[in-house]
Amino acid sequence: MNIVITGGAGFIGSALALRLKSSHDVTVVDAFTDYYDISLKRKRADLLLDHGIQVKEGDVHLPWFKEWCKNQKFDALFHLAALPGVPKSLEDPHRYIQEDIGMTVTVLEAVREAGIPRFFFASSSSVYGEQSGPVREKDATGDVVSPYAAAKYGAESFCRSYQHLYGFDVTIFRFFTVYGPMGRPDMALDRFAKQALSGEPLSLFGDPVRDFTYIDDITQGMEQALEHGAVGTYNLGAGLPTRLSEIAERLAARYGLELVREEKRPGDVSLTWSDCSAAEAAFGYRPCVTINQGLKQVLSWHEQQIFA
Repeated sequence: MNIVITGGAGFIGSALALRLKSSHDVTVVDAFTDYYDISLKRKRADLLLDHGIQVKEGDVHLPWFKEWCKNQKFDALFHLAALPGVPKSLEDPHRYIQEDIGMTVTVLEAVREAGIPRFFFASSSSVYGEQSGPVREKDATGDVVSPYAAAKYGAESFCRSYQHLYGFDVTIFRFFTVYGPMGRPDMALDRFAKQALSGEPLSLFGDPVRDFTYIDDITQGMEQALEHGAVGTYNLGAGLPTRLSEIAERLAARYGLELVREEKRPGDVSLTWSDCSAAEAAFGYRPCVTINQGLKQVLSWHEQQIFA
């Protein structure tokens, strides 16, 4: 297949491209926005180029993208480009409407006009709002607690409407707290790893419980959905929630660091916990990397960066 990934220099996008390259022709597109340090995105892009993956720099909002898609004859498009993060969505909600809803509609229009038969969308566990146990796909009702979550839920609705109107296959992935080497620096485990290895105090906001899901499990699930022709909405998580304070306390004790406890941030949910039975039934998704195994990989990667 000829596949394009938007947001392909991002954490999940670049990892997906590396996984798919052995069996498919893969091109990634990225605008290299500065939500976090662009040098990390450049590092991922260089890795993709080293593996023979085409990297195209550009903003998919602009007119060139639609014409380019028409000329490339893509068989599938993975739309991972988005503005992430709950805290910043409270500061500038209008930008999340533009980037997470508006850009999704622009890409859907490109898919429609170019006749791309398969569209994959990266959503988030945040669409479930506050929950008290494991969630299944039907549990998302729009009762969300942040502008970021509202934008993702709205974008999902546009995806489904385009599928209904224009007939191309749409697959929506709801990711649960994805982590791993070369991950987003604003995510808790990456932040903890960098603080621990630098001898800084660890900052813990509230006491959330998260369904931490290792990047290799996520990309394997996405590849399985592609290969099985899965259509619909699917949770991709670990199904084993962990209290963040337990990880912070272990790291603080191991590295002899102070643990600074801060108030819970507005818009953060208390618990994420995935029920992935639908993904398992549809395409055999079974996460296998434990939080201990994954955290070792994150620490190892950050250590390499410090002493490189």
